[in-house]
Amino acid sequence: MKNYFLLGIISLILIAGTSEVYGHGLGSVESESIKIGNDYLKVKVETNPDVLKGDEDEIDFSVTTINVNSMNSISSIEYNIEIHDGQSNDIIASFDAFSPEQQLPIKIIPDSKLNYSGEKTPNGKLIGTNANPLVINGPLFLEGGLVNVKVTILSINGKTISGNDRTFETLLTIGEYIPFEIDIKNKKYHLMFATYFDKIEEFSFDEKNKKLTALMPFNWDKKFIEKIPFVHAEYYIPKSITEFNNHDILMTVNDISILGTIDRSGDEEIVVHFLIPTQKLLKLYDQIPANQRDRIVFGIESGNPREVEKSDAILEEGEKSIKLSSQEDWKFHFWLNPKGKINPNNDVTLNIEFHDPVSNALIPQISYDLDVLLNGKTVKSQTQRETPDGKDSIKVNFDTTGAAIVKISNVNNFDTSGEFSFRVSEAKTTTTGDHEVSIRSGSSSPGCERNDSCYEPTSLTVQQNQIVVWKNNDNAAHTVTSGIPSSGPSGVFDSEIIASKQSFSYKFSSAGSFDYFCTLHPWMIGSVSVKNASDDIPQWVKNNAKWWSDEQISDKDFATGLEYLINEKIINVPASVTTQESTETTIPSWLRTNAKWWSDGTLSNSEFLQGVEWMITNGIIRVGS
Repeated sequence: MKNYFLLGIISLILIAGTSEVYGHGLGSVESESIKIGNDYLKVKVETNPDVLKGDEDEIDFSVTTINVNSMNSISSIEYNIEIHDGQSNDIIASFDAFSPEQQLPIKIIPDSKLNYSGEKTPNGKLIGTNANPLVINGPLFLEGGLVNVKVTILSINGKTISGNDRTFETLLTIGEYIPFEIDIKNKKYHLMFATYFDKIEEFSFDEKNKKLTALMPFNWDKKFIEKIPFVHAEYYIPKSITEFNNHDILMTVNDISILGTIDRSGDEEIVVHFLIPTQKLLKLYDQIPANQRDRIVFGIESGNPREVEKSDAILEEGEKSIKLSSQEDWKFHFWLNPKGKINPNNDVTLNIEFHDPVSNALIPQISYDLDVLLNGKTVKSQTQRETPDGKDSIKVNFDTTGAAIVKISNVNNFDTSGEFSFRVSEAKTTTTGDHEVSIRSGSSSPGCERNDSCYEPTSLTVQQNQIVVWKNNDNAAHTVTSGIPSSGPSGVFDSEIIASKQSFSYKFSSAGSFDYFCTLHPWMIGSVSVKNASDDIPQWVKNNAKWWSDEQISDKDFATGLEYLINEKIINVPASVTTQESTETTIPSWLRTNAKWWSDGTLSNSEFLQGVEWMITNGIIRVGS
């Protein structure tokens, strides 16, 4: 195995028969069903471990055939299995196998020479059981790239299966985390590249244009592209590379600009995610030159400078900003306390240090002028402030939100100055909602999709106008993005980067079904089904409303009935609607009129529910008491 192959991640794409119907997954995948005899069957292929570290003595590989109707696994099946190189289509291994059990277990031992071992049936089929798996020594999983596996069912329970529709074609992708180096200004930097599709043949860095590229073999044939849900790759860039850390990052594929996700939330590195769905690949096919249709070149380029030191987030979160003075004769260090609490009517401490611009040494015996402004108005102004040790701390209190500017000038009576800006904002409140979805710990690694545990719950049903909160309980950053990986974002909602322990919320104002996924880890998928809040109000509730409007039942009986329906969730109202103290003891006449109009269809469900919310707010109906 190549010494740079530190880690592999197995991705599988299944194609049933000769059609273009396929399933996709990581480590475990099921095909679409095909009819064999009187039954519809599908094949499940699994590998263990999901993640290859490069030093495995053996890799578990298994094939299971499932009856779609009963969902039971089928035993006593003979298979023909062919393993091909995904690029050249050359056969690496071909063998017939049989298992009397519900699963055909195979142990693959990476080796340069091919050899099969195990017991055989009288007709020469290799036998694989849980107690004695079939063993293959061979040139498999030696490096990243595509491996094509064709699984053909030969017989079931001794009955020969014939015909064309009995072969399942499986495309395995061995991913790699590949370390590499680049030189910038005669200094070496260590980077990492993750490919989830194929091996990388070449890295290069153009120091003049500050552009980094990784070349991966790729078949741009449209029929091949249509079988691929997406291509995923990542750069891991140390933040010590200022060309990328302090600048925007432009992403390209074969020199064509594309959009991707750039995660700067880590302490030590930037992660640049390429996630190219099928539709985008097909568009790129029409744009790239014909002589480049044998490769994908993932490019990142240093763009315009990022105003790192002036970024609101840096100062508000207590991080230090460093700037040269206007005459470049001082280096000002500036930061704020308390971290994350730069809010109105809250004491804020401005911390200032004066350093030598070359040696960065702290300089004592300083005098200077200070001006603090909020929304253009002076909050604090002092001349000839003195700091014997070169450090100063000033408390200020802002009475409202807005843009704040701190000006330092006249340092030691020299005409030099510096300026820092940040925002004063309302205190952050804890995100609350009607439903919560957990982004599970460990979901940034493949495997959680096997038991639908990446997002928990994976599927959620909510009422219209309810709020769903996604909380990131993983140590890695994630996104919650409407759409599916194969088609890309749909544009309904997008959390962008959710750092660890942070949350994202979205109010679903429209009924419908909404799929979503993580653009950083596309095996993570979920869905939210939104029901109209008034769809399920039973007809007999309208009958009660009519009787009440005709004064056949009392106010109390009608209110008690509605209260019961709300508490039993037969009628749904937003969680934000709560009971307030009120002197109201009877239901006003306008609500009686509304009830009559609603019962005869003149008033809509949602308009009637506004009246119900009014009764809750004014204490006539008490929910949950």
